[in-house]
Amino acid sequence: MNVIVSSSFFDRVLRMAAILFLSLFFMVSGVFTSAVAAPPITREISKIIKERAAVEQNLQSLKQQLSEYQSKLNQTTRKESQSFKVLENIRAQILVLEKIISQNQIYLAKLDDDIEQLRDKLQGNRQIYSKVSDDFRRTAVSVYKYGGNRDVEHIFSAGSVNNALVRAQYVGFFTRAVRRNVNDLQQVAVKLENNRLALEQSYQHKAAMVKEQERQLKTWAVSKKEKEEVLDKLKKNKQEYAAQLAAVKEKRRQLQSRIESLILAEQRAVEAENNRQKKILEARRLEAKRLEARRLEAQRRESKRLEAQRAIAKKEKSAGQTTDTAYKERKKNEKPPLKSPEKKSVAVAPNSDSPEIEKVSADFDNASGSLPWPVRNGVVSQKFGSLEDKDLKIVTTNNGIDISVPASTPVRAVSGGKVVQIAFLPTFGNIVIVRHPKSYLTVYANLGQLSVAKDDLIKSQQLLGVSGKMGDGRSVVHFEIWKGRVKQNPEKWLRR
Repeated sequence: MNVIVSSSFFDRVLRMAAILFLSLFFMVSGVFTSAVAAPPITREISKIIKERAAVEQNLQSLKQQLSEYQSKLNQTTRKESQSFKVLENIRAQILVLEKIISQNQIYLAKLDDDIEQLRDKLQGNRQIYSKVSDDFRRTAVSVYKYGGNRDVEHIFSAGSVNNALVRAQYVGFFTRAVRRNVNDLQQVAVKLENNRLALEQSYQHKAAMVKEQERQLKTWAVSKKEKEEVLDKLKKNKQEYAAQLAAVKEKRRQLQSRIESLILAEQRAVEAENNRQKKILEARRLEAKRLEARRLEAQRRESKRLEAQRAIAKKEKSAGQTTDTAYKERKKNEKPPLKSPEKKSVAVAPNSDSPEIEKVSADFDNASGSLPWPVRNGVVSQKFGSLEDKDLKIVTTNNGIDISVPASTPVRAVSGGKVVQIAFLPTFGNIVIVRHPKSYLTVYANLGQLSVAKDDLIKSQQLLGVSGKMGDGRSVVHFEIWKGRVKQNPEKWLRR
């Protein structure tokens, strides 16, 4: 007998589906308004975030330099405004501004990459959301569509306990299926909302960076104009200009002369040690040669003596004069054979580079382009070699490179070695020279407070001190590399 299911059953199913849909709507809506979980970080996004952080750190350092220069410039009196100190300050600002503008471009590119990744992620999560929504709709529609099925009619119309349990199991199955769909929708909704927030934040960062770039470009243009004005004023007063120009050249000469004298002294010490080791080696070789000659002479004499003895014995035997008594007497009077002097190994004189230095130092001959920079986030304000200053119309020679940094920036050794020289110049602060194997030396000048002492054995990236301030408000670290008495271009060794 067929059991007719009343229309009230379908009403209940429809009400149940409506309640579920409404619950789902409010749950998902609540997620969009209160999502606080962090967006999922993929490998690509993680890489972009790390790169952005590095650029942000560099920009912060550059802006700090710019602020220090501007602060010093604001304290300049009218009389000082027509000086090389002001000119150098403005030129340093221009260099830093150009580096900031370049870093801003890099930062904008990273933001564009970030935005593209977030857009792709948002689109993917939208597709997932659509699929999960379709799954939920199919579940609810299935209940409604097959609500009048004959088997279901038997289940819902049966009055026994067993049939009631079957009905409860069916309802439980449906509830779990819907709950799974709802949970999936909740999770995807959270991802969608966080993706949207992250994308919005990236757009805001980009808009702010574009404004910052425009502001820096205007500042750069103003600084260029200020430089030209100061330069014109300097050149009008030719006598003062010539005096200041001579002072600038003299300061540079003093620095180069002092460093060269320290390098020369150290190289002389190294050469003296090498010569001493060579003399020791030569003396040991001569001693070994003399001992070898003595050994060979002793062998020659012993060979002659044995040969003479064999000749006598042969002669006596042929004459039949040898008796046991005579033989014993002769043996008694024979001298024992001479022992050859032992051959001694020749010890090789050690190299002047101590094993300790070789353990901590890089092999400079194979370290081209791989050494770390002595400071982080600096700007090379003057390159290596002879260069013509287009503003001052003079040719200056730099035995190393000048790196502009914020005041009190940590200065670290580019490689392990031994601190062999420490000196001080009133205009360029402390100078530290570190020796490395194969006659390589690294020089760090214009340091303020030091963290090492002479004869210290140091490791790569060990703190030597902090950068000091110069009279024009700048903080510049002067860095050199020498091989013997030949100066090298440091940028060829430093990481690119």
